Formats: sequence, C-alpha cells, structure tokens
Amino acid sequence: MKKDQYGVFGCPINHSLSPAMHSAAFAALGMTDCEYKAYAVEPENLKREILKAQADGFVGLNLTIPLKEKIFETGLIIPDEFSKKAGAVNTLHFKDGEIYGYNTDAEGAFEALEDAGCVTDGKKILIVGAGGAAKSISLFFSERCNSVRIINRTVEKAQILAKEIREKTGNQNVFGSGFESGWNDLKNADVIIQTTELGMGKYKDVSVYDKLPLEENKTKSEMIQECLNGKTVFDVVYNPEETVFLKESQIAANVKTLNGVMMLIYQGALAFEIWTGKKPDVNVMKEAVLEALSKKRNE
Repeated sequence: MKKDQYGVFGCPINHSLSPAMHSAAFAALGMTDCEYKAYAVEPENLKREILKAQADGFVGLNLTIPLKEKIFETGLIIPDEFSKKAGAVNTLHFKDGEIYGYNTDAEGAFEALEDAGCVTDGKKILIVGAGGAAKSISLFFSERCNSVRIINRTVEKAQILAKEIREKTGNQNVFGSGFESGWNDLKNADVIIQTTELGMGKYKDVSVYDKLPLEENKTKSEMIQECLNGKTVFDVVYNPEETVFLKESQIAANVKTLNGVMMLIYQGALAFEIWTGKKPDVNVMKEAVLEALSKKRNE
C-alpha cells in the first residue's frame, strides 16, 4: 500500500531534525501509513519540485530557509493571512487540488515561551535581529504585547522592519534601533528573543553581548548582571542547545533561559495538526529531537 507522503524541502537539508520529529509523532499515533523525508531542493527548482510533490500525491511539506520566502514567487500557493503578512511560509498543505501555505514559526515561539511558564501578553519584548525569523516573531507578538523593540547591527534594517510591523498590526509601540543602545534596551525589556545566527556554525563562539558597546569602567559580566536580572532570555538557535548568549545570560540573577528546541517542536506540532487534524504528542517529538541532536553531536 502506498504511504501518505510528507517531507521538508531545503538547501542545505542534512541538518534537519524534522524527519526524526515527525516520524516519531506519526509512530506514536499509530499512523504507519505516513512517511516523512528530507529533500534537498535548490531555490531555482522549487516550483518544479512543489508541482512534482503535488502530482505524487503529497499531503504536506515543510520549507526551510531560503525557500520560506521564495515560495511566494512560484504563484502556486494560497497563503493564510498571517503568512501573507510575514512574507514567509514554512508549511504547505496539499488539499482538494490546492496548495495552502501557513507560517507556524512565530506561534511555535509563543508556545515555547508559554511552555516555559513565560506569559508574554502585555509584556515588553526585545527582538535581536531583523531577518525572516525576527519579522514573523515580531508580527505575532506585536498583536499581543505592550511593546516590541527590534535591535539590529544595521539600524536602518531594524527601523524599516519596525515601520512595516506598525503598519501591518496597528501597534504603534514597535520600534527599531541599533546595538548602540542595546544594554538599555535589554534593561527595559521583559522578554528577550535572539533570532540571529550568532552562537551557531561559524559564529558558535560569538554572543550578542559581544556586539554591544560597554559602558566605561564596566565589564560585560557586570553589564549582564545589571541589565538582565529577572528577565526571560530565549534564543531560537537549537544547535548547540546552549549558545554562548544563553550561558552568559545566566550570570544575572533570576534569569529564565530557553533554547530553540521547543520552538522547533511546537512549530512542527502545529504543522502536523494542519495536515492531519490530530494533535501530536509533543513529549514524543521532544525525545526524538534530543536524540537526533545527540547523534549529530557525536558524528
């Protein structure tokens, strides 16, 4: 019997934990007729591969960078309201001859914070970075929080994104600035969300704190203690599981830190529910992700 096909498209894709996570979720629900695989797809071949997947009877797909934005250029999808605003789609659902697009990343971040006991409604959120992840997360939180400040190495990029978010959400308390005022911005925030690639790959030894200008006669540790006390610090990076940024944040008192593992799991769980109408067991998915991460560390 032919299995229901699911998968993730990306380039590179060998790092993806999605196959392990979704395969475990299907198995736990006894859905043995479902198969989830990773496919290396170059941006220029995206339209062709999506059409092929549709012809092959695929039920659902996930997209990773840089395909999340590229998918709009294909003209193949019907995006939901949020993914249209975010300009990025990470989940496709093939249904009744149509291809529907969704973005579950930002809600995944929200669920991860809720899971950690962090209530974000009415809070001040600081987002580090102004790329694709920052855009969808700032959009989502701007509709729920008191204020959102986006800080980025390039000030103009942060300001342009903040203006776009204000226009799309109607929340006028969305601001963009550079790293110059970073320590002050950290001090004024309740929740800090780090969305850049600092702390992973070739930047694995670099922390956001290294990029912020220190006050005269103060060390980085002293500034962290002064500005981070009682905050929630969330890094969307999940490999490594503890970035330098998270490690350094723990110098401050009463800090709650979390990595991107639960965001990955919750965005996946939301996609799973879109495709199947069933709620997967997030604990099973977490176990599979942590096991896959452990294997990758030992490779």
